[in-house]
Amino acid sequence: MSISKIFDEMQERVAQRWRQLSWWNLLIVLPWVAGAALAIHTWTVDRAVAEREQTVLGTITAHEPTHHNRYGYKFSVHGKSYTGWESPRKEEPHLGQRVTVYYDPNDPARNALSDFNDLKVESLGPLPLLLFGVGAVAYLIHRRRRRNPKKPNEQR
Repeated sequence: MSISKIFDEMQERVAQRWRQLSWWNLLIVLPWVAGAALAIHTWTVDRAVAEREQTVLGTITAHEPTHHNRYGYKFSVHGKSYTGWESPRKEEPHLGQRVTVYYDPNDPARNALSDFNDLKVESLGPLPLLLFGVGAVAYLIHRRRRRNPKKPNEQR
């Protein structure tokens, strides 16, 4: 048997396996892939903002303990007022407290009480687990298909 024939047979087996992919398998991993893409997108945006972020003093104006214990704040940039909401990451502020607000000078409506350098790192937090899940499902599908190979004329 020649090398080219062996290569052709291997290529056909790989192609056959890809043709047999089940839509159910894709539905299992689709939310994880979407979550990974969202985490990477958020990290990219936060990284870009972190490079140009500026700070200004703002004031805590509201507290909603039933809504993820979030705090509302207001601040002004170039005479225009902006607001934002954030749940405390370190210490809880109190109403009327002056706080440092981090904002994007290109769009001050994109703002936070946390440094965007910290936010970009946090956005990648779930990524290893999501990628592990996608890889684990792919591995389990691969193992199942190796144990129970589909015969050429068999329908599922």
